[in-house]
Parts: sequence; structure tokens; C-alpha cells
Amino acid sequence: MRVEEYSPRWQTEVGALTDKVLGAGFFESPSEIARNAEVCVYICVTEDDEVVGFVRGELLPKDGLRPFLEQKLADIPEDLDEADANGVLGVIQTVVVAPEHQGKGIGTKLLRIVHDKIVGRGADNLIGTFKRGPTSAQVGWLMENLGFEFWAQLETYWKMRCDLGDFACVDRGDACRCEAVFYRKRVF
Repeated sequence: MRVEEYSPRWQTEVGALTDKVLGAGFFESPSEIARNAEVCVYICVTEDDEVVGFVRGELLPKDGLRPFLEQKLADIPEDLDEADANGVLGVIQTVVVAPEHQGKGIGTKLLRIVHDKIVGRGADNLIGTFKRGPTSAQVGWLMENLGFEFWAQLETYWKMRCDLGDFACVDRGDACRCEAVFYRKRVF
């Protein structure tokens, strides 16, 4: 397997993997995968050119945290608030690994690559956001091994989009059963 930077060549495969793991419509349009130059996306591809994982992250613009969080998390720790005001806050916002390839170190490898890329762009604080539901991979131990600590969870983060049918969540039963979990790390 190899890891490479995402290019539009992989748009269909990344979209299919996202639909399979997170739910159809998670990305409103395929161009969202890497909408701007600040977003960095890396994919893990097998020898047969099957995309089995990807990670997405970015260095947020100054004062970009609250809009990123859609104003849903009011209690921002002082160090993250300061990093946000200074434009040195990075976010790892999507990590996806095909279920049949989980537990093989792919997620860890992808997380380390995007971590280093965002830090290389100037981040001195990072947050990681993950969708947690009944079939989601548990990432707490992984984030702790990478030096992150648990910060917060929001039960409502996915609920509105899920309830509105914005995407067909793979974990939805009679109601939304997912939440967002947030981890944080001070790099310097």
C-alpha cells in the first residue's frame, strides 16, 4: 500500500469510500473533498489502486474555529482561542478507513502525515474531530498515542444534518445515534 496526496483523479473512489463509511451525501458535492488550497488530503491506495483510507485537515484561517464548529461549542479553552486568533490552529477533520482494512495501521499512518503537514504549515495547536456512532471505529486510544487529549463531545453536531436527511448516515436507525468527539493537542 502507498499513501499519496489526493488529486481529482481519486474523487470517485474517495466519494464511494465516504458514502460506505460515513453515509451517502456526507460531502455535499465531490469538490468539497479538497475545496481549497489550504485543505490537505492524503489517501491510502492498494497495489490494485483501491482507495482504502483518507484523511483531511487544514490550518484554519484566523478566527476560523467558531465558524468551523458552526457555533455549536461555546466553551473554547484559552490556548485554542489564542491559537485561533493568531491563525495557528490546525484541524484534522475527517479520517476514513474501509472497515475491512481497519486495525492495520492505515488510520495511524494517515493521521501522522496530515498532522505533520499541518504543523509544517504553521499550526502550534491542533484539534481532531471524529464522528462517533455504533459502527464507527473507536479513535480515543489512537489520538492519545499521538499526543492528543479528549476535549469535548457534541451529541447535536451531526443530528441536525442527519435529521434533515442531508446525508444518509450509515448509523441512523429510528433517530440520529451519532455524536462528534473532539481531541486537542498543543504542539509547541
